[in-house]
Amino acid sequence: MKNTLFCDMLWEVPPGNTIRLRSFTGDQWYSISLDNRTCTCAKFLTTHELCKHLNALGIYSRPRPFVARSHPTFSQALSGIVKSIRLRKIAEAIYWLVYLDTFKEPEYRFRTARRILIGSAEDGHSIAVMEHVVDSFKRISKAAADLEELAAEVLRVCKVPNWWNPGSGGHDYIYSGMLAYRKLAYLSGTITGESLPRLIEQGIAEQGKATALAGVMGLSEIRMGASKQAELLSALAKRNRHKLAERLTQVHLSARSALSSDNNFLCQAAWILAGGNSPVADVLHLVSSAEVSELIEKARERWKDPQPIPGWCCDGVHSAGNDVRFMGTWEHMNAVCRAFSHYGRVDPEDEWLPEFQNYDGLIIQTTGEANGNPIA
Repeated sequence: MKNTLFCDMLWEVPPGNTIRLRSFTGDQWYSISLDNRTCTCAKFLTTHELCKHLNALGIYSRPRPFVARSHPTFSQALSGIVKSIRLRKIAEAIYWLVYLDTFKEPEYRFRTARRILIGSAEDGHSIAVMEHVVDSFKRISKAAADLEELAAEVLRVCKVPNWWNPGSGGHDYIYSGMLAYRKLAYLSGTITGESLPRLIEQGIAEQGKATALAGVMGLSEIRMGASKQAELLSALAKRNRHKLAERLTQVHLSARSALSSDNNFLCQAAWILAGGNSPVADVLHLVSSAEVSELIEKARERWKDPQPIPGWCCDGVHSAGNDVRFMGTWEHMNAVCRAFSHYGRVDPEDEWLPEFQNYDGLIIQTTGEANGNPIA
């Protein structure tokens, strides 16, 4: 696949929100309605299930019925804390953490702690923070752990700028990841357990971040275990004498069971190995017991008059809901970065503009183009 197919231009959504996308495996072209979430490929027409072409455009679900309640399901509340950490709404994060603490079964506490651990990488670029959270994980994942201990780790993550703030280096990471995800789609059917490590090594040698990331993402696609992925990247980090990348792989391996289906730490390792830069890699702010206690106290006071969970907390994929803006997928995260560039902040109350959608890395054309020539 020639690099020229992965254009670096942003195209506005055409009238009617209809585009044509070239097949990932052939020369066919499919018409996709972004408004109706439909595709003319055989899979969609036959099964009416969302296809890989819709997925490539960030469409992973259909709107699901959503009734905002003050006491939502565990999954909705867990989504609420994830989105609150993502947006650095610390008071909201602790509010939902207090609620999650009312689910007393051990598996619920484990899921809550696991999401905080994943959030340290999925929503942060401080390796020092990730190391601190993973060191605490065995303790905070137990039902007997104090709520204050979990709240301290949430606050620790939130004290460092997230990827949508350019000061974290995250804009480059998210954009590279989006291109990698789309590049991998065009390599579909050609990837193997032998070709993917070579693709990662190529990305490292050429300092091609999207190429290295595509290789890591492909390892999950061929169902290579996450621990084996981490060991592979750890060996590459040692070979390249890259201490930061090595630290990232060790964080993953320190909680390999909990992270058996997660590759956030490994994607960051590949990105750094291929030239990515995190200015906040070693930033670790102190968290005092006083500020943690104050946040919990204020959250408990709010729970005396609870309000319905905000729609922006529930994306319809991880829980019932219909607001996909803050999903943890490359396309949507890239849109959040563009929203920050436009508004200078990330706020659910801001209007979500069509130009936040980015088609870079896809072979597309708008409807009505003469002779069916693709945009390039």
